[in-house]
Amino acid sequence: MFGGVGRRIASLAVTMMAAVALAACSQTTRVGEETSGATLAKSSKAVAVMRLGGSSPNCDNVGVWLGVREGPGFRLHTPVAVINVRSLAESPVAEVELPPGEYHVVSFACGTAKGPKQVTSFDRTTGLVRTSYASFTLTAGEIVNVGMFNFHAARSGLNAFGRPFRITITVTDWPVADLDFYKQKRPAIYAQMRTRLMTVTPREPQEPDEDDCSELLALKAEGKVQNLPAQCAAVAAGPVAKAGKR
Repeated sequence: MFGGVGRRIASLAVTMMAAVALAACSQTTRVGEETSGATLAKSSKAVAVMRLGGSSPNCDNVGVWLGVREGPGFRLHTPVAVINVRSLAESPVAEVELPPGEYHVVSFACGTAKGPKQVTSFDRTTGLVRTSYASFTLTAGEIVNVGMFNFHAARSGLNAFGRPFRITITVTDWPVADLDFYKQKRPAIYAQMRTRLMTVTPREPQEPDEDDCSELLALKAEGKVQNLPAQCAAVAAGPVAKAGKR
């Protein structure tokens, strides 16, 4: 489920985050043309190069927030955006200069004609994001292609808490055509770039397990929830169903 039981998009905070992540829909995140391994090493910085795929044909602009680990969650660190992902004139690739360290993709935003929409598990109480979708590490002086980040989220089924999000994340090498196009557009960065794909964070089970069902059954008995997910309803009806077969 999206962020686990009870997690929902915090609409105001998410709208603000999405707007920043899409850089006010003005430009794709880029580093300077003069950026090199030598200048990065001197400033103790590195560059991550990321291809962002649109999660829907309706996405004109896409963006992610990078976060850093803090306690049980992740603190927002840097927004990254690609403007006009279907442009024939520009490469749908973002570049971002960062200090060395470990970074996590903690949200995904899609900008449409109706405004930005963002999927994340933001906790307004702590100010942290609960979930990492993928991660990568950087060392000073390197320019790393961390791959093509593909995000798909869809509402699926019904349960006691409404329709949960089913999220699928993949990280792949760029299509060859994209590599060729990027080489034409950003030759200096391309020449120094080396590929090290980010790691997809293992997802929590998106269907309730036995422990979830036990808790939900107890809550239903107490009158705290009305409906059960299909899997839990089947567990609850198990003995009755077996008795009916005799």
